Amino acid sequence: MSRTASQGLVMVGGFIALLVVTALAFVKPDGDGARGAAIGAGLGLLNLALGYLITRRSLRYGMKSAMATLAGGFIARLFVVVGMILLFRRTGSVDPAAFALTFLVFFFAYLGVEMILVERSSSPSSVKTAPEAV
Repeated sequence: MSRTASQGLVMVGGFIALLVVTALAFVKPDGDGARGAAIGAGLGLLNLALGYLITRRSLRYGMKSAMATLAGGFIARLFVVVGMILLFRRTGSVDPAAFALTFLVFFFAYLGVEMILVERSSSPSSVKTAPEAV
């Protein structure tokens, strides 16, 4: 793994730690907070699983396709999070901060997975060669 990728993963880990500390400091552990955290975690895990599969598939078609997919996915996630926060603010039954902070933890975890997938696909050792004849 390259030095840049390693530094990026350390930064992602730092952001995750900061988000967890922030969530613990600002989110009240009541019913609304628990619902928000549960919805954020569920949506975050769904994002992580689907994003992993889509990213792996797009990397097979080349880096240009992968970058377009990653950028489109980022924009889609942004709209989903903003829409959900606005919905939760109107209903008042879910803590939007708990949702957003929990979802962001999984978002940064997914960002780390993306970095690893892109790094592996672009490294010279990932090029598959034919097995040697015996």
